[in-house]
Amino acid sequence: MVLQSWIDLVQLVKTDTIHVVSGVAVVFLALQIALWLRSKGSSWTKVAPNVALKATGLSSSPLPIINTTLKFATNPGDFHDWLLMRCKDFQGRPFVMRTLGRPDVVILTTPESIEDVMKTHFESFPKGDYQYQLLGDTLGNGIFATDGTKWVHQRKVASHLFTARSLRESMTQVIRKHTVVLRGILHDAGTQSKSVNLFDLFNRFTIDAFTEIGFGVSTKSMDMEDQHPFQKAFDRVQRMMVLRFFRPVWFWKLQRVLQVGAERQLREDVQTINRMVLDIIAQSMQQRNVGSKASDTVNLVSLFLDNNYDKTTEDFDPQYLRDIVVNFLIAGRDSTAQALTWFFRNVTMHPEVVAKIRAEIKGVLPGLMTGEMDTPTMDQVQQLTYLEAALKESLRLYPAVPVSSRVAAKDVVLSDGTLIRKGQSANIPEYARSRMEQFWGPDAASYNPDRWIDPVTGKLITFSSYQFFVFNAGPRTCLGMHLALLEMKIVVASLLSHLDIEVLDPEKVTYDLSLTLPVRGQMRAHVVPLRAHAY
Repeated sequence: MVLQSWIDLVQLVKTDTIHVVSGVAVVFLALQIALWLRSKGSSWTKVAPNVALKATGLSSSPLPIINTTLKFATNPGDFHDWLLMRCKDFQGRPFVMRTLGRPDVVILTTPESIEDVMKTHFESFPKGDYQYQLLGDTLGNGIFATDGTKWVHQRKVASHLFTARSLRESMTQVIRKHTVVLRGILHDAGTQSKSVNLFDLFNRFTIDAFTEIGFGVSTKSMDMEDQHPFQKAFDRVQRMMVLRFFRPVWFWKLQRVLQVGAERQLREDVQTINRMVLDIIAQSMQQRNVGSKASDTVNLVSLFLDNNYDKTTEDFDPQYLRDIVVNFLIAGRDSTAQALTWFFRNVTMHPEVVAKIRAEIKGVLPGLMTGEMDTPTMDQVQQLTYLEAALKESLRLYPAVPVSSRVAAKDVVLSDGTLIRKGQSANIPEYARSRMEQFWGPDAASYNPDRWIDPVTGKLITFSSYQFFVFNAGPRTCLGMHLALLEMKIVVASLLSHLDIEVLDPEKVTYDLSLTLPVRGQMRAHVVPLRAHAY
């Protein structure tokens, strides 16, 4: 078994970099194991009663740690389901995952422990320097990778884009406009009996809509025959970044220095992203300069230019602006596109849900079903209670961020007595949590929108953000949460009232390993128009 572990490691290094690295990598690992064993001795299994390590279940041999390291490095594709099994093994109790070359990771699943980390001890659990090492090449000092005053500044400024009703109404107009284009593409595919890659199309739709909402420009990617290079680079970068979480720090840093393997691809993709982002910024600034009214140019770029982080100069740091744009592009594109993708996969497997959604639309917005209404307004979709339940249930099972991570800045004792040491990561596995019966009942792993409907009042049930941890919680609660739900409701109501969309082989659709939760490969669908309609 030990020999096979070494063979697996050598094979990993050879296939993921150039051959010359393999010998160096094995030497590095051997030294690391020796130093680790020397530092830990036999004491690493002796833990104080209230320490999270009590639930590790690790044997006294280092072999499980080596195997876990190799599991992460060579085959992390099913990680979220693997982690689900570990969470079930420990029945929701906190436990520690240890791998070579990475900080200890404490897994937390209870709503109480999540509230401890995300709210009660918020200042003690920043993103931290370790996460910045992993994500900084791409996210820079953007809102998802930074802490302190820069995070406060970005959140405060960006909040203005999502709070004013007048801005929400203008956003709705943009969403409705792009929804008509999206529906037209699907309608044409249906009339021509062509299957469509629904995941790719939703990605194009959301990037077009969000760049117009957030920056005042549209990428018009839905008009392109081939996928935009930016989209490909954006997807690959997120996969490359998450690989860093699974590999020893020295491994990916060695790749980065030598510019081989995943790190070489990451660098090339970041350059592609930068070209696109700088073009978006340039177009946004040009519109700002020629705009006749301030309200015509209210977007993230204009908001940040008007609220400079560095008060000592009038010049806005272009790198900082680039970081801001990249972070909000990830938020604006991935969350909605992936949520829509998983939603249609789920309802394909549950046609009774589609029937209930259409019945609700027919009862509340009959003009949408007959074609008299093109797309619903912001206020109209608020009446679609069951549709919101169906969307939230899909988000519950397939959260945009499957695992959230923070790093303890000091020793912290949680409300259940768990001690998290300084430097340890506190991870919240939302994909796994959503499938645990102790939190969501015996049908936790099933898609059941009715769990969101009060059987007596017929109104939506509100779950705590520490229970339904899809839009984060505490001070870092997602700014665009309401916009995302609004966008999804407009899109789904507009599509299902006009089209029948059936995902092909939905049971074979699975996730890809990334910072978010995209589907792996394509997700193709057949489309059948419900009536003759010209677009």
